[in-house]
Parts: sequence; structure tokens; C-alpha cells
Amino acid sequence: MLTLEALSFAVHGKVLLSSMTSIIPDNALTCLIGANGAGKTTLLRILTGELQATSGRFLIDHTDARSLSQSQIAHHFSIIPQDVQPPPHLTVLELVALGRFHPYGALWWRLSHRDHDIVDACLNLCQVDQLSERRVDQLSGGEQQRAWLAFGLAQEKRFLLLDETLGGLDVLAKQSFFKLLKQIASEGKGIVLTTHDLELVADYADRVVVLSHGRITYEGPPNAHLHNFLTSNGRQ
Repeated sequence: MLTLEALSFAVHGKVLLSSMTSIIPDNALTCLIGANGAGKTTLLRILTGELQATSGRFLIDHTDARSLSQSQIAHHFSIIPQDVQPPPHLTVLELVALGRFHPYGALWWRLSHRDHDIVDACLNLCQVDQLSERRVDQLSGGEQQRAWLAFGLAQEKRFLLLDETLGGLDVLAKQSFFKLLKQIASEGKGIVLTTHDLELVADYADRVVVLSHGRITYEGPPNAHLHNFLTSNGRQ
């Protein structure tokens, strides 16, 4: 579980996040929604240790993240950023295998038996096992996103953070991706997705956090209260 306690962030005198207090549970698909510039990406960068909060704190379970190094924080999170591009000529299998790489472990071309098992399981779960020998840059948008998801899962981190990863996908591909995220979350992964797809959020999210100008303006399940909030405030 992640706990935000009065978390704020400012740079050059500009406040990007203001007094955020929230809980992000394990075993759930949490969707962050809000207009561009609302603070979604900034929050993800703080969670991964890339940025330090100006004030307040966040806890990983009961551990204050301020007591951890960036590398220690990174042990808890996989992140797939916006507009991520695969290295040229990399196959799906090679990309997912890179998820098993860490600076002090075996290189991707010297995977252990356990590493191979994990890679195979992630390929199967994300339904890209039949594409394993295909180059990632030659796949469709939906296939690429599934390959990147398998890469993130292969890292075996507790939380998976996805930042606007569905841009350019058609409605059916987005729906299929949300279904997969829902399944993965139900099996024990904490997933945080930033998105603008409100209809799919309503259908698949376990929890929704609405950001506006760096503040949390709504949090809870995607129910009638969320619909009424978005309607009364003009869709975020």
C-alpha cells in the first residue's frame, strides 16, 4: 500500500502538487485522471524517487520513502513512461527479457532458468507469446503496449506505473488492455494508470483519483458520485 500524506512539490516557485493525501492500495487498478498539467506525471516521478517532494511524504507500507535511496525505492516500482520507444531491431522476447536485467545480476543473454520461466509467463499473460520473435517496432500499437506491459511485469515489482500508455490505440485495443490490467491487478499487482479514457475508467478501475491544478479533487470508486462530480465540474 502507498500512502500520501500532505505531499507537495514545487519548482522555481511554481506549485505542481499541493497537499496530496491519499491511499493507493495493492491488488487494485487505480486510475489517475485530469487535464494535461494536472500533476499526474509529476506524482509518478515522485513515487519512483526521480523527484523529491518539497513537503509532506509518502509511505511504502509503513516505511517513509524519505528514509530510502532512489535505488531502494526503485525495487518497488516498474514504470512505463509516455511515448516509450523500443531500441531498433529488438524482438519482443529480447525486450521482455530485458525486464530481468539489473546492474548486479545476470545480463539478458545469460538468463537463469527462473528468469526464462518468468519471461515465458509474462509473454503468455500479455498474449504476445506468438509474437516473441517479431521486432517490437514492427508491431501494431496495441501489440507494442502488451509487449511493454510484459516487460514491466517481468521486473516483478510490487507496483506497476503506466503513464498515458494508451495514446493512439483504437477503442477495442484500449478495452482489451484495460481488461488485462484489471486481471493483473486482481492477481496481486498494484497498478497505477494515468489516462483520459473516462468511459473505460468507469468500467474497469477499482479506484479513481482526480487531479486538478496539482490537487486531489475526488478519490473513490468509479460510481455515480464520480459521474456527478465530473458532470458538475466539467469533465476533467
